Amino acid sequence: MTPRFLVESALIAEGVILVLSLIMLFGHAWLAQRRERRWAVPVEKGRRALLEVVRTGRLTRPDEAVLRGLPVRQQIRLFTELVPSITGQSRDQLAQLAREIGLIPVAERMAASRDWRDRLHGVRLLSAVGGGDAIVPPLLEDPHPAVRTEAVEWVGTHPTPDLIERLVKLLPRTDRYGTFVVRDSLLRVGPDAIAPLARYLERHNGRHAEPALDVAAGMPDVRFAGPAMRLCGDPLPYVRARAAALAGAVGSEEAVGRLQALVQDEDAEVRAAAAAALGRLGHWPSASVIAPLLRDRAWIVRSQSALALRRLGSPGILYLRKGLGDSDPFAADISRQVLDLPESSANRERWT
Repeated sequence: MTPRFLVESALIAEGVILVLSLIMLFGHAWLAQRRERRWAVPVEKGRRALLEVVRTGRLTRPDEAVLRGLPVRQQIRLFTELVPSITGQSRDQLAQLAREIGLIPVAERMAASRDWRDRLHGVRLLSAVGGGDAIVPPLLEDPHPAVRTEAVEWVGTHPTPDLIERLVKLLPRTDRYGTFVVRDSLLRVGPDAIAPLARYLERHNGRHAEPALDVAAGMPDVRFAGPAMRLCGDPLPYVRARAAALAGAVGSEEAVGRLQALVQDEDAEVRAAAAAALGRLGHWPSASVIAPLLRDRAWIVRSQSALALRRLGSPGILYLRKGLGDSDPFAADISRQVLDLPESSANRERWT
């Protein structure tokens, strides 16, 4: 065989492979589109049947027949689309309906599948309608990130003391669970997460404490006061800033003293967080401590300090009005901007 013949043979083989690949690709898309068209009307009828359950609280026999006539994957699709957007008694009714038509065992089998897509859809349905107590917790360490994320979401709606402790320990593992999914699940757990979070913050510093501080600030409780005070002295500036925010959310005389010291911190983010926390506490004697920050070189510090003064009422507004005539153009400018804000905007604004 000549080299030319070999090259031509290789090119022909590559061409055949390419054509076959395109045929498979377009064939799969055509079949999927055909299947979608075939089930479009029954799926829409099933969707209306579920909405009728939400509206009336009951399922008629014809509607039940429509739902049972759908393929299992289409049933799962309808429930996972609708249930997460429903709350209260209507959600309970849909969850009960999913049990009655036998979707829970199906979802549990899917959650144990070797195919990560099946596991994902199985856990997603179990998150919506319940079940999976023995199947889902091991999936917190699933090889696929989408399945791990969905398992964390499931724990947020099916918390137990052991699983809450496990979620708290996952907080710093952003490489495997992302930045927000574990935090969001703990916030949905609510008050039951406070004690484990407080214990965690008592034992951890630095970057391991940062995500837990963010969660704690979302549900402030006196049990966080001690850890917040300790972490206000952490070597990492972003940890001190978050600890200052938590101290301001919890509030105490000790917190006021620590926050007043932190407005002199070398890091701008910490100074801004301390000023904002004092404003949130409404500690009007701190106005004289915050006012010099109107001249700070960092925009975030000036903006947060001015907003904090606005929140302190008359004493703070007096300092802002004095700032209008300040020889420092930064102080005069930020004072004017914040005084001109509507009351509603001044209460919710956070400039960065």
